[in-house]
Amino acid sequence: NAQEIKAKIEGQIVRITCKAGTGGRLFGSVTASQVAQFLAEQYGCKIDKKKIVLKSDIKMFGSFAAEIRLYTGISAEVKIEVSEA
Repeated sequence: NAQEIKAKIEGQIVRITCKAGTGGRLFGSVTASQVAQFLAEQYGCKIDKKKIVLKSDIKMFGSFAAEIRLYTGISAEVKIEVSEA
């Protein structure tokens, strides 16, 4: 099952839209929970937010990397694109 999910999402782009204030900074930040929600919406993969590892805090618009640890020894890399709502 983990291999199937990896094949479906490996290298994919998760597009997230957020509201922002002045200077392109987000209100708050993008969390693993939001990434899990958008993965479910865009790719139909239900993934626990605890398995999503963000490489850095997402507090601005742009592209970011995330690792999804699906199972022991099986992980997938996805790209997160944050844009203005």
